[in-house]
Amino acid sequence: MTMQHTGDQAGHQSDHRSPEEIANLFDVVGREGEAIRQLSGCVEDLRAVQAAKQTLSTVSPAQVRAALEYRRATVSESA
Repeated sequence: MTMQHTGDQAGHQSDHRSPEEIANLFDVVGREGEAIRQLSGCVEDLRAVQAAKQTLSTVSPAQVRAALEYRRATVSESA
């Protein structure tokens, strides 16, 4: 792909792109909303993970053992 640069009337450089390249750029731009929604969801997930980690840092070793035993029991029941 060869791109030529020429000055436009405002003195800026403009790329000469094919209609296919420009159409593809519109496709990319069209996905912006979905990308923002996905990113927002990931940020919410990250905040939930950080909050869970913070909460876990405050539990006693006995509570951790009890929770691990509970998880082990529920996993073996579902298998």
